[in-house]
Amino acid sequence: MQEKFTIRYLAACAASWYNRFMNMKKLLHWKYLFFTLAALMLAAALATLPLGFGETRAEPSPTPNPWSKPPSETPSPTEEPDWAPDLNTFQPVAHTGTLYEAALSIVPYSSTISGKLRISYVNASSDVLYALKLHLHANDVSQGCFSLSSVAVNGERVYYALSGENGGILTVPLPLEIAPGESAELFLNFTISVPRTGSRFGLNDTGLMLGNFLPIMAVYENGAWHTDPYTAEGDPFYSETADYRVAITFPKTHVLSHTGSKLEETENYYEYTYYIAAPRVRDFALALIPGGKTATAQSSVGRTTVKAVAGTQSAADFCAEVAVDALDFYNRTIGLYPYAELSVVPFDQSGGMEYPSLIMISSRYLRSDSRAMGELVIAHEVAHQWFYSVVGSDQINAPWLDESLVEFLAFRYYAEHNGEEAAEALWNERFSTYATAERDTRLDASLYEFEGDAYFTTVYAHGAALFRALWEEVGDTAFFGALRIYFDANSFENATFSDLLAAFEEAIGRDFTAWFETRMAPGYVFPYVSAPS
Repeated sequence: MQEKFTIRYLAACAASWYNRFMNMKKLLHWKYLFFTLAALMLAAALATLPLGFGETRAEPSPTPNPWSKPPSETPSPTEEPDWAPDLNTFQPVAHTGTLYEAALSIVPYSSTISGKLRISYVNASSDVLYALKLHLHANDVSQGCFSLSSVAVNGERVYYALSGENGGILTVPLPLEIAPGESAELFLNFTISVPRTGSRFGLNDTGLMLGNFLPIMAVYENGAWHTDPYTAEGDPFYSETADYRVAITFPKTHVLSHTGSKLEETENYYEYTYYIAAPRVRDFALALIPGGKTATAQSSVGRTTVKAVAGTQSAADFCAEVAVDALDFYNRTIGLYPYAELSVVPFDQSGGMEYPSLIMISSRYLRSDSRAMGELVIAHEVAHQWFYSVVGSDQINAPWLDESLVEFLAFRYYAEHNGEEAAEALWNERFSTYATAERDTRLDASLYEFEGDAYFTTVYAHGAALFRALWEEVGDTAFFGALRIYFDANSFENATFSDLLAAFEEAIGRDFTAWFETRMAPGYVFPYVSAPS
């Protein structure tokens, strides 16, 4: 009996285990496996989504040095990006300061940019730095259009924070502080959804304008980072020179204009990839023009090639001719332009916009009935290649220092090429309603102090009148002699009003402090709109 019971018990157990096995087999059916794997893949995808605008990685709790203490959660390391091109095909630019390296893919039909950026930042200050701050000017223009997927320092993923009204300031705490003279490598993976603006950054009727689109280091000066708020008035940018090397992939249906010089290109059936070097520049800008007509011209003074793009061949020829003539004028009167190329492109905004070795000109000035003002505006933006690009300044807190000067220089170019009477007629057309208008703002005020027409009235009209008065008082030879001193002494640096005064004092042997102060004061009216003598 005992044996029969044991056998029946064992048989029952076997049957039970068999039933469990069959049930498990059902669970392992391909349908169940499919849904299980799909759920796991969805969970993994959600876990890797980038932080959206307004979300930031939580920083450690405040301490006397809040960024010297590592976070409790150790971030996973981020590998160094696979840069294009590699060093075997693209030699790095010799540099002693900050270096920007970028790999960009541009899809103009969806107005999107995918990019990787490595910044080798050198601490040129006398302070120990515990964090880095960058401007994301794309977000300043269109909130959230610049999206970060990862941030790393020296190959280690780190926390970061976005601040500013639209998320235009990126703060990156450092895992290890940077002593004076030392450096750190910052890695950014990002995408940009370019908005339609018609402006210097955005989609235009003429093409894709990419001014101030790349993240750029804020200026660290006098113990603090310059994180001045963005304003649509004027040019709210302040930067230091750095070296750039950039790989850009874009469709063959478009013409690419850019800061710097193309060293190499590759192509497939649909796309080009340009490898570009831009040493010692303040920013890096692009313009992508669909089906654009092109023209080139070679400077007779210096080594620069002008490359113009426009909607018609006539407009492209006009831009190239005027830009090269302006280059030669400033090369002779101020000093040699240091870059090998200068690009000229059209855009929708009124006036023009300057970037290192690239300028944007309003398409309205390229029409045959507006060529006189177009020539002046091109000459103005080309002059910015000397004063803004090579000799920098704080365009936010001292916009007059470059803007007023280049406005006057554009008229001197125009007078040489078209005669004094033509220059005076154009002066009256541009300034007749502004030059004698009383103002209640100092000429050297910051961008934040101007409203409406006050910026143009003060900085352009009265600013140009100030330098015209100075030119008339000291004479052409002494005036341009002082500018040559100013240019030579401050090339690739950020200059101040004191540097300009020092140059005129050296050239003429006279202190102009009181002279400038009288004319900068509110209420001063420049007493002429007559032809220069």
